[in-house]
Amino acid sequence: MTFEINSLVPEFWCTDFDASLDFYTKTLGFEVAQRREEDTHAYLSFQSSQIMLAWWTFDGTWEPWYPEPLVRPFGRGVNFQFMVQGVQHIYDRVIAADIKPFRDLYTAPTWKTDRVEERRQFIVLDPDGYALRFSETISHTMID
Repeated sequence: MTFEINSLVPEFWCTDFDASLDFYTKTLGFEVAQRREEDTHAYLSFQSSQIMLAWWTFDGTWEPWYPEPLVRPFGRGVNFQFMVQGVQHIYDRVIAADIKPFRDLYTAPTWKTDRVEERRQFIVLDPDGYALRFSETISHTMID
């Protein structure tokens, strides 16, 4: 079966590839969709979402395209929302791994063009500080 890449796939640069890969696969439940041997670059999938993880050696032979040196927490000013089914299960996995969520599970309204959705969601930081928001629509009210 061929792995189809989504039209937008965020690539998270990480300081410890193995720690990040374990966090995403073992803690959150992502699957490795594509990886060449032991390359420190992988496509991960989770339900209908995809991300990439990467770790690069900064030895002067190749320089990535970032404008400034990376300083933790990475990804400041953005959170990555994953619309999921079973947000409680994902939250429970995070708690079972003894990881403190950045924002505990909560319910909040979200306005859409034709309705207001009630969403259960929480935010967890990955090992490099990327903010991951897992959200599930639990009900909605149509707007006239």
